[in-house]
Amino acid sequence: MRLPLLLLCTLLLSGCAARDQLPDFSASVGHDLPATHFQAVIYGRDGTRLSATVFQPALKAGATAPVVVHTHGWGGWRVTRPNSFYGTQMMSGRAALKAWQAGFWVISYDQRGWGGSAGNIEMMNPDYEVQDALAVIDWAAAHLPRLSMDGPNDPRVGMLGESYGGAVQLLASAEDRRIDAIVPIATWFDLAEAMAPDSHLKVGWTGVLLGLGLSTGYDLGHFAQLPYLKSADGRMREAVRAELKAHSLSSYCARGQRPQADALLIQGMRDTLFPLNQALAIRDCLQQGEADIRLLGMQGGHILPPPMQRWSGLPPFNNEPVLHCGERAINLYQAIVTWYEDKLRGRNGAAASIPQLCLSLDLTQGLALEQVPAADARLPLPTIALRPLTSGWLTPTRFVALREADEASAFIGAPTLHLRRQPDAPVLFAAVAVQRLDGRIEVLSEQVTPLTGKAKIELNAVSGALQAGEVLGLQLSGFSGQYLFNSSWQLAMEPLQGEIELPAFLPLQAPVAQAD
Repeated sequence: MRLPLLLLCTLLLSGCAARDQLPDFSASVGHDLPATHFQAVIYGRDGTRLSATVFQPALKAGATAPVVVHTHGWGGWRVTRPNSFYGTQMMSGRAALKAWQAGFWVISYDQRGWGGSAGNIEMMNPDYEVQDALAVIDWAAAHLPRLSMDGPNDPRVGMLGESYGGAVQLLASAEDRRIDAIVPIATWFDLAEAMAPDSHLKVGWTGVLLGLGLSTGYDLGHFAQLPYLKSADGRMREAVRAELKAHSLSSYCARGQRPQADALLIQGMRDTLFPLNQALAIRDCLQQGEADIRLLGMQGGHILPPPMQRWSGLPPFNNEPVLHCGERAINLYQAIVTWYEDKLRGRNGAAASIPQLCLSLDLTQGLALEQVPAADARLPLPTIALRPLTSGWLTPTRFVALREADEASAFIGAPTLHLRRQPDAPVLFAAVAVQRLDGRIEVLSEQVTPLTGKAKIELNAVSGALQAGEVLGLQLSGFSGQYLFNSSWQLAMEPLQGEIELPAFLPLQAPVAQAD
């Protein structure tokens, strides 16, 4: 199955290079513009050729419209036409087409090294991929008619994209104030830490990303360099870590260079590549400014293929279309368009239906909150001993009970462990889990965190619903399929002692919401 899929991707991408079809807009002066789409060639600021598709909205004579720039994820390509794969199967592509149908200009372009664009993949380098995004805005201001403008060479601009295409929005809006509203979906705050917590590489994910790169990218760029190749043993090399961090919003925020655009952040609770912690860090950074920042936590996102994670039955990016927020349900595609209506068209209050923070518990329920629940207790962990060599694959994992629910409850947040271990202690793995009434142990949000010799470790944020009598706890092991090469394989028993800070349970009512 895999070889035919790779061949199909190659055939699809072979026709992705755009031939410039820029219409002659001079005849449209004083007339209506029809809804249509055409291919365009845009040159980056360093001269790199970028392939783009422009979706022209239906506009009455004299009417103007803002422009939304769409950027694809790693291994992807632009929305080439209304019925293309990315436009029908991927979350950001669908949303981009809905924005076009709602009357926005949309430019979807192949980032350098992907699809029909030239150049090498530079891992979101501010000097390359970020400058390319700004060149697209320059091009739109110079070539598209009837744009809503804030000033000379300053159109009203929104951006939209997931993962790799979410990161470019964050960095571009930190570089250029022309960008007014962004919707980063399932992206990172610190790429190095997200891919390799404490330098322990998520080998399950690097395999998937390399596979996508080999099948759809023209040049894997940095992945073929020695520090990246050496990191294949499961330990991210310092040179790689430093470079990825420099290409992340975390470095921008550390020097006080924050995005100024209004931001609707969408992140996945089951996303094991970029967990909710990454979006919370983005939110904390952006809230230091004056922009409107909101965060929606859906279930889907980057989901590993079975058996490493459960398949949700949803499209390739595993995103659900509806997010439940207490007694309300929000259609995510409508929410994105509404965000642009408010922030780009100036329909003040149009986005009032989007909560400041909404976190999903599962596909049928979630909570609208002001903040992620803070820790309300610091509990001692019982003394535990694991044998890293066998724990979690030849012998069972260990479940440590922490707190029982006395009523229907929601658990949301990122517990913090305070451990008494040696700095060179063998790695173990921890997951927040629930012992259900039938005795099953369920790992919440399928999130696993490596435990190293650090004294303080924040676990990946999770969410879940508990019935009265169910028990929240920690599942501990010496092996994790998400960190395939990081087990220590130590034969001797390894003790684990310390304390854990737990967020409070929240009361939970049965969901009654219908999608808006």
